[in-house]
Amino acid sequence: MSRSKPSAAGIVALFNASDDTVDMVQKLLTGAGDAQSLIWCHFADLKKGIVNFEKYMDKHNPEVVIFDISPPYDQNWQFFKTMRDAKTMKGRGMILTTTNKNRLDEVLGEDSHALEVVGRPKDLNEIDAAIKEETRKADIARMALA
Repeated sequence: MSRSKPSAAGIVALFNASDDTVDMVQKLLTGAGDAQSLIWCHFADLKKGIVNFEKYMDKHNPEVVIFDISPPYDQNWQFFKTMRDAKTMKGRGMILTTTNKNRLDEVLGEDSHALEVVGRPKDLNEIDAAIKEETRKADIARMALA
């Protein structure tokens, strides 16, 4: 199923394994004063099929999607690639995060380009900058699709 409408401005989706990350990103969006809201789902619920990725994306229509990759990295990376390459991701900004970038890169044998998020102040700054950049890219894509 492909997305028939451009992504909605201001919605950030987070797929992760940690409620702490949800709280951190929610505080970041609230504190930034931007008109962005957060929706989230546990990565495992997507993997198990409890939540259907394409239906979730069609229903909530986020502008930016943050995927948090946790161990087992090899299995979760393969699942992430399936989601990343889905037609429903077209025109959306995408951010990849993990708690152990060195290990993820080691397992993949390549640079994952993930942001390492372990609760440091610089982590918030990097996520904030990435959301802004991916929002900018999604805005351009949304205008092109309109």
